[in-house]
Amino acid sequence: MKILGIDEAGRGPVIGPLVMVGFLIDEEDEEKLKELGVRDSKQLSRERREELARELRKIGKIFIKLIHPWQIDAENLNKLEREVAKLIILEAKPEKVIIDAFERKLPLKLGIDGIEIIAEPKADEKYAVVSAASIIAKVERDRIVDQIRRRFGDFGTGYPSDPKTVEFVERWIREKKKLPDFVRRSWETTRRIIEREEQKTLNDF
Repeated sequence: MKILGIDEAGRGPVIGPLVMVGFLIDEEDEEKLKELGVRDSKQLSRERREELARELRKIGKIFIKLIHPWQIDAENLNKLEREVAKLIILEAKPEKVIIDAFERKLPLKLGIDGIEIIAEPKADEKYAVVSAASIIAKVERDRIVDQIRRRFGDFGTGYPSDPKTVEFVERWIREKKKLPDFVRRSWETTRRIIEREEQKTLNDF
């Protein structure tokens, strides 16, 4: 039986894309994931994630999809994730899917017949095949974020709670009068910064 695990990385940050990954494996190879020590990517160091990602590429088939900031700004994120999850499933053609649930009633909303779909919160902690997808997603997002950082400078973690990230976005808007394409305009943090900078501009007159 072909089993597909699906997970994502980068749902919360204000900077960078959301990365969704499908990891397809033969059921009899699941034991190999456990032997490798695969678990939720958040429980692993970056170095260990990268080591595991190299090994995982030898065991299963990987499907990587990006949801860019401009897409997140234009559409409901749950809907986007449903669409991308469905795309991954249709490409992978598994007999069983296990997905880290981001909304209730996900299996029904995907509208796919003939495939067993298990959608559970914290599936990345319960199922090795989802943990594998989680690891690949995190490694891929780290790679993309590193590229942005090398090109545009250090912006901290990229999360709205990071003062360094907020200061980076504030400075960019102040100096360039617009947002870069790697920042999510629709996030509350970004909207507040834009409003503040616009108010400052008005007060200058």
